[in-house]
Order: sequence, then structure tokens, then C-alpha cells
Amino acid sequence: MMKVHKKLKASSIAPPPPSPQWVELPAEITMDILQRLGTIEIVESVQRVCSTWWKVCHDPAMWRVVYLKFQPDIHRSRYRMLEKICRIAVDRSQGQLLKISIENFGSEDLLNYVAERSSQLRHLRLVKCGNVAGSLTVAAKNFPLLEELHTHLTLITEEDIESVGRYCPLLKSFTLNASKCTTIEYSLSPDDGQALAIAKSMPELRHLALILNPLTDVGLQAILDGCPHLVSLDLRRCNIDLEGDLGTRCRQQIVDLKQPRASCQDYEFDSEVCYYIYYSSSDDYEDDYDIWLYR
Repeated sequence: MMKVHKKLKASSIAPPPPSPQWVELPAEITMDILQRLGTIEIVESVQRVCSTWWKVCHDPAMWRVVYLKFQPDIHRSRYRMLEKICRIAVDRSQGQLLKISIENFGSEDLLNYVAERSSQLRHLRLVKCGNVAGSLTVAAKNFPLLEELHTHLTLITEEDIESVGRYCPLLKSFTLNASKCTTIEYSLSPDDGQALAIAKSMPELRHLALILNPLTDVGLQAILDGCPHLVSLDLRRCNIDLEGDLGTRCRQQIVDLKQPRASCQDYEFDSEVCYYIYYSSSDDYEDDYDIWLYR
């Protein structure tokens, strides 16, 4: 009788709860789902959900594409945390990083950190990174496979451009939009330094964007001569005149040409570009730029 009682008591113990269904998903499906949540969410919370997710979140394949953006309205301490998260993502990629976007933060040290550990990088995007001027001069040496470099409202020096051209022979797409807009003292004074650097060092370019660049007809002529394979060229808000022979050549040579006075409504940072135009343009151009501003 005692043995029967013990058997009944043992059988009344509830079995352990079943594992969540997501744990049984194939790793590649779990990875695809988690990657949609973003780099910050993965590092700060997702990886802590369960041991399976922890393992997936440490797979180098999870870190081939990294997007990081600092929101200015968030506490300043988050700025430093983003740099730390960026380094974590780069480390976990174990050299497999292919594409990275850094927005509203960044430093020379961070860019060098990425460069030293990401020799497979194909795409680099820098947005409003005010502290990286001159950094690409050194970092570009570690990006031999770079195909696209997109910078927006980020100061890039002539030396940076020449270094990228020299060490990144596969570069096909270069965005240099509003690269001088780092302070309210931005000036529309003519300057062909960047344009000449592009013409000199990037002969294989197919796509070039130069929104709000201070180049003149001289710089544009040099680009057309030095980059014969250009398919698209964005010259919106540049202070150049394409009504003469130079304009005719542009239209003949470039398949997709965005002219200086074309609308920028489809440009994701148009409001920032308008800000600099409105507050720093000279009286001679103020009327024209006001039209752009309110278009």
C-alpha cells in the first residue's frame, strides 16, 4: 500500500513547461527575425531573453550589417554608450562586417577601431559625424574592398578623399553631401579642392552626389574629365551654371543628372541643408535660396 502511495505522489509532479516555440526555429530564421530589431536592441535586451537567442546574437553572421543612430533628444550619456555598442558589434562580427552606418555620433578613434577590424567592409555611411575630419586618411588603408562611401553633413578633407581614392580601388559610389556644413559659419565661397581631389583619385566612380558643394565650373570640368564612367551626378544646390557648353557636356555624358536648382524634397536631410543655406547665404543668393527653402 505504501509503494502505491509513493507511486501516485511521484506521478502527480507536473512536467517542466515546454520550451518557447521560437527556441525550436532554425538558427538562420531566428537570425533574420532578430536582425530586424536593430543593433542597439540586440545588444541591450534581445540577447538576454534566452540562451538560444544569446548564442544567435553572438554569431558573427548577425553583425554583417550595423546601423547606429544617436537621438539628440536622449540623455548625453547615451552618446558614449553608442560608441561602446558600436565596438561590441564590430568585435562580434569577427571581420565579417560588410556595411555600417554611423549617425549623429562618432570620433576618429571609433572610425579607426572599425577600420582595423573590418577589412571586408563594402559600404560605409557617415551622417553628421562632426569629429572625423582627417580620419579617413588613415582608415582608408584598411578598406581595400570598399564600394560605397556616403557622407552627409560630415566634414571630409581633401586628404581624406585622395586617400579613399588611392586605397579603395573598387569604390563606385561616393556621396559628399553638405560636407562643409559643420558650423553656422558655413560659407558658399567657391572652392574646388574637394572636386579636384575626386577627379584626381576616383577614376572608376559610377555615382557621385555633391549636394551643396562649393565647387565651380573648373571643379566640375575636372570631375567630368577624371571620372569618365560616371552614370549619375547630383549637383543640387551647387552654385554653378549649366546653361552653356559645360551643361551640354554634362547632359551628354551623365545619364542621371540632377541639376543645381532641382528640388531636394526627396533628400532625407533636406531640412538641415536648408537651414545652412538660409542662415549663411549672401544677399546675392538669398532670394534664390529662399525659393528652395520653401519649395
